Amino acid sequence: MSYALLKLTHIAAVIVSFSLFVMRGLWMMYAPQKLQGRAIKIVPHVIDTILLASAIALAAMSGQYPFAQNWL
Repeated sequence: MSYALLKLTHIAAVIVSFSLFVMRGLWMMYAPQKLQGRAIKIVPHVIDTILLASAIALAAMSGQYPFAQNWL
């Protein structure tokens, strides 16, 4: 997988994760019955796994390993 495609996947996962977080927060206040769906309980975990995996892959592809780079 190319670096650009992996970066795009990571950015898309960030946007989807944040959007779902806001949507679930609004549902918690205004429509709590919607939070009982099976997909609503599973999808955030899948998105966060994609986010983590793409972050690790980006760090590995760019050579930024823990303890090698101070900020990471």
